[in-house]
Amino acid sequence: MVISVNGEKGLVLVNIRDIHFMQCDKRQKNVLFHTADEIFNFNGTLSYWIEVLNQQGYRFKLCDRTAAVNMDNITHLDPVFSRACFEQEVGPHTKWCTMSRAKYKAIMDELIIKNPQIQLELN
Repeated sequence: MVISVNGEKGLVLVNIRDIHFMQCDKRQKNVLFHTADEIFNFNGTLSYWIEVLNQQGYRFKLCDRTAAVNMDNITHLDPVFSRACFEQEVGPHTKWCTMSRAKYKAIMDELIIKNPQIQLELN
């Protein structure tokens, strides 16, 4: 599934599998979709997009009041800072999504059951 964005670059197709996490932008009253290299703005609420995408078979989970992660894209979890990474190699330019402590624990438990190879980063 792809969704299109009409923004500065015109009409852009975004593959849902490429979205690592979504985040509320309360100033603009929309949702930011984060991929590895770009951020896209979409109209609607975070809860609307979680429901719509999950009904299509994707696994987005609320990770705090203002963000949701794509459970299938998480590669590393950081228990010290309660955050998730979506890249194979963690480095100084790694994009992280922060989580509440309670949501981090629930997401970690679910991921470890489904994917025992998930890496816990101890920074």
